[in-house]
Amino acid sequence: MQIAIIGTRGLPANYGGFETCVDHTAREWASQGHQVLVYCRENHYKNQVANYHGVVLRYTKSIPLKGIDTLSNTLISILDLIIFKRSYTIVHLYNSGNGIFIPLLRLFGKKVYVSVDGVEWKREKWGLIPKMIHKLGAYMCVKFSNKVIVDNREVFDVYMNKFSIQTTIIEYGAKFIKNSEFSGDTLSKFNLISKDYFLFVGRFVPEKGVHKLIETYLKLKTDKPLVIIGGDTSSTDYTDKIEMYSEKNENIIVTGFLYNEAYEELLSNAYLYVSASELEGTSPSLLAALGAKVCTLVNGIKENIQTLRGSGYVFKENDLNDLLKLWQNCEDDPSFVSATATKGYEFAKQNYTWKNISKKYLEMFQE
Repeated sequence: MQIAIIGTRGLPANYGGFETCVDHTAREWASQGHQVLVYCRENHYKNQVANYHGVVLRYTKSIPLKGIDTLSNTLISILDLIIFKRSYTIVHLYNSGNGIFIPLLRLFGKKVYVSVDGVEWKREKWGLIPKMIHKLGAYMCVKFSNKVIVDNREVFDVYMNKFSIQTTIIEYGAKFIKNSEFSGDTLSKFNLISKDYFLFVGRFVPEKGVHKLIETYLKLKTDKPLVIIGGDTSSTDYTDKIEMYSEKNENIIVTGFLYNEAYEELLSNAYLYVSASELEGTSPSLLAALGAKVCTLVNGIKENIQTLRGSGYVFKENDLNDLLKLWQNCEDDPSFVSATATKGYEFAKQNYTWKNISKKYLEMFQE
């Protein structure tokens, strides 16, 4: 098969869940002999290579302004595909907002499979016009794509209730890593001790609840620091607010974005992965924590409950008092934290391997 992937920042993955999914699935497909083309956003890659583990990379421009960066790059990539890469008949498109371009792809004979990430039109980071675009895009996905792909049952239900369409559920996968695999250099860089800190991973946007997590942590009876991996690609008042906390308290450590070995070293050595995020699909960082054999404590929204299915802790939805209570219990009972980490790891091995995830996509393309 010839498969083109459009709508992410590209490869190698250096941002979020969509890119991580592409990184794993595209390489797996290429290893099986399929021709895979990934469109990359030119302004995100200083070192531009033509091939990545057998995956062909093609760099296209965009208008680097918030709100239109993604859409402009997707349109340019689609035009490039139609004009110069006509042999690629299967398109795996990411992001509901990009759905507005699906009729153009179908007009030129492409089969389009689109992955949507949660309920984008509810995200606080979007203004009125971007929310309208995501709603319109979701409608276009439903109306014109060959399949709409979601990563959990809750988003499946949203599309069923709003659009009366049965989407296809394909979860994200988890990478399985051990803390013994790493040198310890990243721990030393941030003055951290293995299994003696809490960890959050995510973007600095309001719905991720980073400020609420910090405010709850400040009430916790503990000497363990809170390490926050993440940031925002553009400077915002919210980012400044998070960084202000770390400037005032040496036990709140903001690392910025970390990738590959640096990220995996901090993740696999954490005592507890904790998140107060209020809006998720299947959270890639949550899956990564399971695969790293780290105990998890997350917001009890339906998506997280569906992802964990009893393999980690959840606090009552958006209830910070319950978060504090459970967090303190985790701090006070290391043996139970260790047992829960093992339980989550075994659950992930049974349900969230990238090889199986990649196979599900191929079977769908072949239908």
